[in-house]
Amino acid sequence: MNLLVRLTLGLFSLILVSACTAISEEECRLGDWYQVGLQDGQAGKKNYAATYNKECGEYKVKVDRTLYNEGRAEGLKSFCTYENGVVQGSSLNGYSRVCPASLSKAFLDGYTPHYNLAKAKRAVGDAESKLADIKSQLGEENLEKDKKKNLKSQLKSATARLERAQSEMRKQEMTVELHKTNREIEHIQAQLDAGDLSSTRTQQLAKRRDKLIEKRDFIEKLNQASNTIITIKDLADMF
Repeated sequence: MNLLVRLTLGLFSLILVSACTAISEEECRLGDWYQVGLQDGQAGKKNYAATYNKECGEYKVKVDRTLYNEGRAEGLKSFCTYENGVVQGSSLNGYSRVCPASLSKAFLDGYTPHYNLAKAKRAVGDAESKLADIKSQLGEENLEKDKKKNLKSQLKSATARLERAQSEMRKQEMTVELHKTNREIEHIQAQLDAGDLSSTRTQQLAKRRDKLIEKRDFIEKLNQASNTIITIKDLADMF
């Protein structure tokens, strides 16, 4: 084996080992297990105490699981929020079910509808790219008869696929809009129930709530209908 090959294999092995290492020697020896747990929780990671304990064992260091778990639990409080659920879902990030029962509902309320919408938008983008590619090939000169026939068949299928993807995207857009509307209604109602508002402010909030209820009922009717062509922009113009 020549020197270049040995160096290449050595570098590859080093990269592979680094990629599989969950914690560094420095972090093991530092032993700030609360901080390690806090960072893992904030990043939405699974419990890595056992993995860290195994890797740090090479340096004769043990993980303080109590401190690690306390830190991770604190970190999850900032990860498992509705707002972060929206961010994670919109980015199509995976979710490892790390949020405790007391926090999971808020996180998933934000995560699920926005993940489904982002997934639908990506499907539309993929379908548009495929359709554009087929049209580009059909635009080439001197196409063989059989190839042209095949491309036309693909064009029909790709067009249908795009229409289905667009329909699903509109459906998910409406689902997200309905979700946002319901949250705003709940927020306004909570303010009204709490009292301590001027009569003018009470009237303003009540009027806004009633308008939102009208919007919610309209969206629910749309969701019951099939193949609706009303878009989010149309909805915004109406309400």
